[in-house]
Amino acid sequence: MESDIEVADQASRRRWGGQRALFDDGKAIQLLLEAAGRCIARRGNARIAMAEVAEEASVTRSTLYRYFPTRTDLISALLLSRAEALVAAAVAALHDPKDAAGSLKQLILHPLETVSGSPISHALFSPESEGLAVSVEFESDAIFELAHRHYAPLLTAWQADGQLHADLDLTTTTRWIMAVSVLLVSPPLRDLSIAERRKLVDQYVVRALVRR
Repeated sequence: MESDIEVADQASRRRWGGQRALFDDGKAIQLLLEAAGRCIARRGNARIAMAEVAEEASVTRSTLYRYFPTRTDLISALLLSRAEALVAAAVAALHDPKDAAGSLKQLILHPLETVSGSPISHALFSPESEGLAVSVEFESDAIFELAHRHYAPLLTAWQADGQLHADLDLTTTTRWIMAVSVLLVSPPLRDLSIAERRKLVDQYVVRALVRR
C-alpha cells in the first residue's frame, strides 16, 4: 500500500510533467534533484544518464539541461543540497563543542554514519561511481563555503582557547577536515573498521591540529 508521501510525490510528478505545470526555479530544481537522487539510489552508483533523470522527473531533456548543463553540475547541486544538512547535523551532534580533540573526530567521522545509513550517499561514493562525487567535493567552493560557515566559529574558539596550534590557517583547516571526511567515505578507506578509522583520525589529523 502506497504511503501518503508516495502518492503526493507521484501527483507532483504528474503535475510537473503536464502542460499546466509551471513551477518557479526553486521548485523545479528541487524536483530535478529529487529525481536524480532516486535514480542514483536505484542504480547504486552515480553513473546516471541525463535522459534517465529527465524521464524520472517527467520532463524533457531540454528542461533538465536548462537547469543543469552537465551531469557534473547535477551531481554538484545534489551534493550541495545534502551537504548543508549533513554539516549542520554534525555540528549539532557534538558531545562537547568546547573540546577540540573530541569534536574534530566527531566532525570527521559523522559523515561515515550518514553514508552507511543513506542509499543515495552510499551510491554517490561507491566504487562504481568512478570517484565523481569525491572529485566534486574536493573542487566545489560552494560546499567548502557552507562547511566553513558552520566550522569557523568552533575553530576560532578552539584556537583562541589555545587548543589549536596558533599558526593554523582556519580556512585551510576546514578544507583539511572536509578532505579527510571525503576520503574516509570513499574506497578503500570506507572499508576500515570504526576503531581503525578513529585511530587514523587521531594519529593523522587530531595530532596535527590540536596542541597536546
